[in-house]
Amino acid sequence: MLNYIVLGMLFNGRLTGYDVKKWIENGIGVFYKASYGSIYPTLKLLLDQKLVSLCPEEESSSRQKKLYEITPQGREAFLHWLSEPIEADDSGGKQSHLAKVYFFDVLPEDIAERQLVEYERKNALYLNRLLALERSFDSPANHQQHYYKMSTLYYGIGIMRETLRWCRHARMKLPFRELYEGGESDDRNEESNPSH
Repeated sequence: MLNYIVLGMLFNGRLTGYDVKKWIENGIGVFYKASYGSIYPTLKLLLDQKLVSLCPEEESSSRQKKLYEITPQGREAFLHWLSEPIEADDSGGKQSHLAKVYFFDVLPEDIAERQLVEYERKNALYLNRLLALERSFDSPANHQQHYYKMSTLYYGIGIMRETLRWCRHARMKLPFRELYEGGESDDRNEESNPSH
C-alpha cells in the first residue's frame, strides 16, 4: 500500500524522498508509519513502473536532491486505487482504511460518499456478528471464568460502534469535534443502516 500513499503525497506537487517521509509523518503518521528504508525502494519501484518521474536536478546548498513528480499514469493508478472499495477487515494493523480516506478530498464527492456508505455497511455487518457472538457467550460463568477473553470481544464491539459513528460523520460531513466533545453514540440498536 505504501506505493499508493507515496503517489498520494506526490499528487499535489513535487517532493524529495525526504519530503515524502516528512509528509507521511506529519499527515498520516498517526496511524501509518514508513521508514526511509521503505520509502526509497518504493520510489525506485514507482520510477521503474513509470508512475513517477525524476525532475531535473536542482542545486541546493551544494547538494543535489532527487525531486520526484507523479506522471499521468501515476495519477490514473492512484485514483483507481482510491476509488476501489475500502475493506472492513484491517488485520494487517496498518489502518489501510484510514490511509485511503486521508486522500478522499481529491475524489468527486459522490464517489467518496459511496465508498464511506459501503464501508459503513461492511462494519455494521461485522458489528452484528460480534453482537451475536456476545449473546451466545453472555453467561455469568463466562464473565467470571473467561473475563479477559470476554474483554477482547467487548473491545471489538466498542471499536465497531465508534467506527460507525465516524463513518456517519464523515459521509455527512458533520463537524468532527462533536465526536470527542461529549455526544453519546446513537448506535445502541446495532441493526445499522448506512443509508440513514
